[in-house]
This record gives sequence, structure tokens and C-alpha cells, in this order.
Amino acid sequence: MSTAVREVRLPRVMPAEQATELVGLPAEDMEPTSISPGTLVRDADTNAPVVLYVPLDNPAPLRRAMLSVPQSTVKRQRNYTSRSRTFGYAPRRPVMGRESCGLTSLTKELPEVARLLESYADQFSDVLTAVLPDVAEANKEVVGGVLPEWRMGTSHTWTSGVINDTAQLPYHRDGFNFPVWSAMPVLRRGTRGGYLHIPEYGIAAPCSDATVTYFEGFKLVHGVTPITYVGGAPGRDKGYRVSVVYYALRGMKNCRDAAEETAYGRERRTERERDMASRLAAGDRSIPT
Repeated sequence: MSTAVREVRLPRVMPAEQATELVGLPAEDMEPTSISPGTLVRDADTNAPVVLYVPLDNPAPLRRAMLSVPQSTVKRQRNYTSRSRTFGYAPRRPVMGRESCGLTSLTKELPEVARLLESYADQFSDVLTAVLPDVAEANKEVVGGVLPEWRMGTSHTWTSGVINDTAQLPYHRDGFNFPVWSAMPVLRRGTRGGYLHIPEYGIAAPCSDATVTYFEGFKLVHGVTPITYVGGAPGRDKGYRVSVVYYALRGMKNCRDAAEETAYGRERRTERERDMASRLAAGDRSIPT
């Protein structure tokens, strides 16, 4: 695809501290910023890149795959729920019973979809390298401590991702991620709204159908504006807005190679089960049986 972009400079309109106060609040309804695919937004004062907004090359396979993926309802902050699925790799998280690094459930259950998602990760990394080579190089340096087997595609830029199905997301920063730019392709039909609002710059990226928005999700507060269905009642047959966000999880830096992770996870589960059995034998009734 063409990597020629026009540049737009916008001033910062809100300090980071003030943007932090918005975290957890729903994004307000607003009109999109007037930028078309093929635009690079830079800070008017520092000239630092803020948002890259480009067309999505060959969207049809990704659209078919994303509309076929079963979604799960996920509870987020302030009791907000959304339909989403993670893909790629997941770090250890013992509190959720995940004792070792490994594949996400989608990657295990739908390997063909996972391979397709990895191929698009390479496309997005190539575009970022062509337009913002310094950013792309910094990304790779930051995630360089993560073993290649825990990074997606041949570009090895991102470790993981999430598919959000017609989700209005409250303001947040991606606090569990490495300081690496995210790539967010969007596929939509029959919906209005759902713009990516970055209040520090007053940007509401349009997130039109078959576009990709690159941004610093770890650094900039962002949220998704309200989504309405053109045809009225919601439903996949009437409309959708599916976003696919690629990112690099900091927790993956602690992952050993796959064989070691399997052995480590088995050992930790055995220890946990022995501890539970010992506590039950001692009369601890707080452990579920």
C-alpha cells in the first residue's frame, strides 16, 4: 500500500494531568476531527508525532474473520462491560489461575484466525516503519527483551491484541503495555460515532471503515465516543464497529521459552494444589471444594 501521508500540526489543548482526571469517565458524544486516511498528526510545538491515520490494505479477509469470532462479555472499570476477545500471547497471572505464559484462548481455539491476525501485524509494522522509522525502531528496542516466540508475526513488534465488538470504551491509558505505539484497524457498517477521542489534543479520529489508527495508547488518555446504529436497533445484521488493537504487554518480558513455561506452570499448579490440600486438612473452610 502507499505510505505517502500529509502532515497536520495540532497544539496540545489539555495537560496530561487534566486528562488523567477523565480516566474512567465515558467519552462524550462529538463530531469527528476532519482528517482523511493518509494523515500524520504532529504536535504543533514539539513536532512529535501523535496520531497516524491510514487506509487498511486488503480489509476483506480481516473483516470476514473478525465477524466470525465469538465474543465474550468482559467487565471493565466502573462496572462497564463490553464484548471483546484477546489474541496473541498472555503473561502469567496466578490470581486468574494462569501460572505460565502462553497462548490466549482465541489463538488456541482459532489458529487460522490467529495466523491471519499475525499477517496483518506485519502489514501494520511495515507501514509504521515506512512513515515513522524512528518510532518503529524505538518500538523494537523497547520490546527487545521479550523472547521472539512471544511476539507476533515476523516483525515482532507486538505481543498481543484485543478485538472490541461495537464497544464504547471509557477514557483510559493502556497501563499494562510497554511504551510502544498501538495499531488499531477498524471495520464498520451501519454505525455512527465510535471515534477515538484523545482529549490532550482535541482529536476525535474518525475510525472510518477499513482504516488503521496508530497512537501512543500507553501515554495518551483515550476513549471511544458513543456508537449509534443507523438502522435503529443493534445487531450484526444491522450494523457493527469492530476494532482490533495491537499492543505489547509488559508482563511478557518475564516469560521464558515455551518448554520452560510449561514446566514452570505445571510445578506452580502442583504447589498450589498441595497448599490447598494442606489448608483443607487443617480445617481451613475458606477454600472452595
